[in-house]
Amino acid sequence: MTPRFRFLLGFVFLIGIFDDSKAAAADPDKDPQLPKLIEEGRTLVTKKQPQEAIANCDKVIALFKSYYGNSKEKVYCARSSAETLGYLLQASADMDKGKFEKGKKNAIVLSSTWASAYFLKGYALQDLSRIAEAKAALKLALELSPWSSLYLSELGSVYKLEKNWREAKKTFEMAEEQAALSPGDLKAGELGLARRGLGYVLVELGHLAEAEKKYQQCLKDDPNDTKAAAELEYVRRLQAKR
Repeated sequence: MTPRFRFLLGFVFLIGIFDDSKAAAADPDKDPQLPKLIEEGRTLVTKKQPQEAIANCDKVIALFKSYYGNSKEKVYCARSSAETLGYLLQASADMDKGKFEKGKKNAIVLSSTWASAYFLKGYALQDLSRIAEAKAALKLALELSPWSSLYLSELGSVYKLEKNWREAKKTFEMAEEQAALSPGDLKAGELGLARRGLGYVLVELGHLAEAEKKYQQCLKDDPNDTKAAAELEYVRRLQAKR
């Protein structure tokens, strides 16, 4: 199982509590069926049915866009309470500095369902080799969840495919930094994912000493990280040839 699939299987959806059946029907963030559609989409991807997974994602996206698309509130999606608080504090600071998004009066934070739909769509589009579309979908996920370590790492992986090492490095560095806001049970894994991605890019840039340090950090946190161990061995072989 690849690292991407491990994290696809691991990412979770935080479902809002609905006030009543009428509100749940109106607000997609309070509809318990939509996270199930994403979950089904995730299963379809693992079964090598990316097109069907994308159809599920598009249904979810369409409902959220219809309900929240013209909102006067800046909409965020979060996977953890720390991420939620971070977005609200950032929005408050931006308002005080006059930097808040034009036309928006305040900010709200939804569950991760809407952003997860874009993330999964971006993942599935990569399996179809539709890289430009995948990148666009992941950027939309990050508009909703700009501090999601998982989404940042996936975007970094797209930049890797494009051999855009500058953007890949910057994106994996952000993913490493924001892993502190990941859900508790995913935090260590997402930190390792970001660091391995960054290590790969550093090797491609010829920064072997930095790459070695990054893989060592992975192994310090998780001695059973076999991928980091293999990459570290590869880096040391490259160093020996110099």
